[in-house]
Amino acid sequence: MLDNIKEKLAFLYLDLPPFPVTSSLIQRLETIVKESSFDDQFRNCRHIPIYVSAGKDIRNNNLIEKQWSKESEQLPEIKNYIETYVKPWTNELGRIVVICTKAGESNPTHIDCSRKNFDKQMLEHKFRVVLRGQTDNLYFNGQNTNYHIKENLINQPFVMSGYWPHSMSNNNSDMKFTLAMGAPWTAEDHNAKYDQLLDNSIKKYKNSYISKLDMTMPEDIESYFSK
Repeated sequence: MLDNIKEKLAFLYLDLPPFPVTSSLIQRLETIVKESSFDDQFRNCRHIPIYVSAGKDIRNNNLIEKQWSKESEQLPEIKNYIETYVKPWTNELGRIVVICTKAGESNPTHIDCSRKNFDKQMLEHKFRVVLRGQTDNLYFNGQNTNYHIKENLINQPFVMSGYWPHSMSNNNSDMKFTLAMGAPWTAEDHNAKYDQLLDNSIKKYKNSYISKLDMTMPEDIESYFSK
C-alpha cells in the first residue's frame, strides 16, 4: 500500500506541525525579497535563497556543497523548522528557497525536473509549505481538465510531485511566500523515516491525497521544461 502511495503520489499533506508563521517573519520576508532575491522568469516569481550551493548560488550545482545562506540568518525560524522537522527524514537536504509570487500573478504551467529525469519516471517529490497565501491555488494540469487541491490547510506542510505539470494562481492581494525544498532530494533513495512519515500522513490526511493514476498527462509537454 505504502509503495503504491509513494510511487503514485501527486499531492499529500504531511503529518508535521504547521509552520509557526508570525507577522515578524512576514515582514522580514517582504524586506528580503526586495533586497536579496533572485528572479525566476520561467516560473514568474522570485526566490529567496535559504540553503543553496555555497550559500549564495540558487542554481542546483551538485559539485558545490550546499550551505545556509546569509538570508537564512535573518530567518532563524525557517532554519530551525527545517533542522527539526525536515532534515530527519531526508538522506540529504535539497536546495531550499522561499518562492515569492506577486499578488494577482501566476506561476505558469511547468515541470520541476529535467527532461532526462522525466523520461526515467523519477518520483521528483518536493517539500512545500505556504507561509502566506493559499495552498489550494496550486493545481495540476491534465489533457482536458485541471486537478485542484482538495483541502486548503494554511501553513500545513505538504509533498507534491514536480514530475507532473502544475500551475499556481495567486489570487490574493498579497505576495505569496512558499517555503520549498527540491533536488537533489527527490525521495528516490530509501529512507525508512520518510516512508513512516508518508504512512502517518495518508492516515491523517487521506482526503487530501491526489494520485497520478487519477490524472491524465497533457500530450504536449515540451514547453513545460526549463531550458
